[in-house]
Amino acid sequence: MKPSLTITALRSRLKRVRCLLMDVDGVLTDGKLHVAEDGREFKSFDVVDGHGIAVAQRAGVLVGFISGRPSGATTKRAADLGVKIVKQSTANKGKVLAEVCQEHNLRTEEIAYIGDELPDLPVLTRVGCAVAVANAVPEAKAVAHYVTRRRGGAGAVREVVELLLKARGDWKNVVAKHLALLPLLLLGCWKSPPPSATGTNAASGYIEKFEFPDRDEHGMLRRKISGDRALILSDGTLDIDNVRMELYSSNKLVMVFTSPRCVMDRSKNRAMTDAPVRLEHEDMLITGMGGDWDGNKAEVNIHSNTQMLLRRGNWTK
Repeated sequence: MKPSLTITALRSRLKRVRCLLMDVDGVLTDGKLHVAEDGREFKSFDVVDGHGIAVAQRAGVLVGFISGRPSGATTKRAADLGVKIVKQSTANKGKVLAEVCQEHNLRTEEIAYIGDELPDLPVLTRVGCAVAVANAVPEAKAVAHYVTRRRGGAGAVREVVELLLKARGDWKNVVAKHLALLPLLLLGCWKSPPPSATGTNAASGYIEKFEFPDRDEHGMLRRKISGDRALILSDGTLDIDNVRMELYSSNKLVMVFTSPRCVMDRSKNRAMTDAPVRLEHEDMLITGMGGDWDGNKAEVNIHSNTQMLLRRGNWTK
């Protein structure tokens, strides 16, 4: 942070922010490009940053990506997060900033921007709140109103989102909503809008990197559900990526069900998948394709290609 800029002054700038823009390489990622033999490029995005972006958007902040390099990975990440402003192949980011202001009826003082390199300077020097990530070049840090503690691709965006929402007075509501919503989602008590209000199977939000234990009336652990991401659909189901369901008896883990993807129907206490499944027990390992879990009957069924590995002492069959 600039020595002349106090915390109070920083918060004053952030209070006016309606739009959060950011560079991609070096900010949303660690700046590394992974290139396969066929020339395809891959990027690594931080889930924590993704959750921050989702929280910001739910709080009414407009979010956008501005990148000098075209990338399918950036396009896909923006689509996954519901980011509406995606500007790529931008040689002049200052010009893009003017376009964003015109297209969304924004003033520059209502925009915060996160950057790390020299091409970001035309934006950093004009926006209401300029942010440089911890790994930014000295020139970017010199013009920034705030320098993050975290590096790009490692939670820097999430750090800025928290500062922004606290300054706007939205952070307490965000925390309260997550504390109240997560148990209700997974226990089946939360009610989503009727399909007529949002469209059939329309998404009404999502949560990332969650874990929730479900206990019986005596406080005994019955099951624990976790996943990388759960898309909340308007019909009340959860579309979960990389789900892990642990089943317990007398607080002892007895079975683990995992799948790359499944749909959970909270009202019926069931989960279904067409993806590969893996069912682990202390005495056996079962794999297959597709499956369903019935919480009412405490049953797990695998649909096809079932294979079983039995474990007994030091031998397997």
